[in-house]
Order: sequence, then structure tokens, then C-alpha cells
Amino acid sequence: MRIALAAALLLASTHLLAQSGYGQGDPFYDPGYTPVPATPDQVVRRGLDRLTGFLMGAQNPSPEAIRAFLDYEIAPNFDFAYMARWAAGPMYRRLSAAQHARMTVVLKDLFLAALAKNLGSYARPAPRVDVYPARASANGRQATVHARVVSANGMLSGLNFRFYWNEQGWRIFDVAANGASAVAYYRSYFGEMFKRYGPDAVLR
Repeated sequence: MRIALAAALLLASTHLLAQSGYGQGDPFYDPGYTPVPATPDQVVRRGLDRLTGFLMGAQNPSPEAIRAFLDYEIAPNFDFAYMARWAAGPMYRRLSAAQHARMTVVLKDLFLAALAKNLGSYARPAPRVDVYPARASANGRQATVHARVVSANGMLSGLNFRFYWNEQGWRIFDVAANGASAVAYYRSYFGEMFKRYGPDAVLR
């Protein structure tokens, strides 16, 4: 999972342009105009600039500043409810509606806490990241964006961002680092926790 957590630096890059508020300060802005949504690879590429600006603009940012950045840049772009449903596995059908909601909150907090910890130990110089064109599914409603990360010492890592399209735009539902899926990791984690302590204790 350490490799998957290393992907945290790049997950923070995926800020959907549709949620950025771009153009609303323009006196010629037409609120009835619907811009063409960015493709998933454009989302990743453009978001990297925002991430770089955050990391390079502050020396030793506080945990509060890091978490605020993640809440703004990360949370809106992920479907944590979907991730929680998948991570719960067969147990999901046995959980109450309140536990479904709690499962989403717990998974989101675990995910963002891991990202915050990774960003807090960020080391310069920044790695080079090559983002490749998105590969769409047959029905066009899902897409995968592959990125190659080259660290300062030449180490290579591969990332796959998995997107799906809904009425809110492109949203991420999983990320894999060198083949290690974050959602698969959380499914294993929650499966073990449910087995050991039971859902009532885990989701209290």
C-alpha cells in the first residue's frame, strides 16, 4: 500500500474545471452557457499545475492547510459513496442506511488522511509526470488515464486514474499505483475489520 499512498501527490491534481468557478468574474459571463467539459486527461494535466503551486508556494504547510487543500481539491472529484459500497463488499447489503453513510465518511477520512500524511512528507524536487491520453470504454461513460512518474533519482512509477461520467461531469472512482488498486486495498481492509470487530464497532 506504500506505493499506492505515493500516488497521493498526483491524486491532488484532479480538480474538475467545472467546479473551479472559472469565468464567473467576467462581465460577459453568460450563466446559461455550458462549457465543453474537460477530458479526463486534461483534468489530470491542468490539475498538476494547481498541485505544484500549492507544494511550491508554502514552506512546511501545516496539517490544517494540507487538509483544507485536500478537502477542496480532492473530495469533490471522487465518488466516495461508490468507493465505500465497493469496499464494503457483500457486507454492504446487510448495513443500514445510516451505516452506508457512515461507511462513506470513514473511507473518505482514511483516504484523505493518507494523502495528507504523504503530502506532509513531500520532498523536493518535484517528480516529472507524463500524462497520456485517456482511454475510453466502449460505451464512452468510463475512461482510464495513465500517468508515468519519474522521480529525481530516476525511479519510475505508473498510475492509472479511473473515471466515470455522470450529470456532474467526470469523477474518479479508483486509482491504481503500479497495479495496486486503492479500492481493492480498502475492500481488504474493511473486510478484515468487519470480520474482527463487526460493523457496529467499525462504523460507530
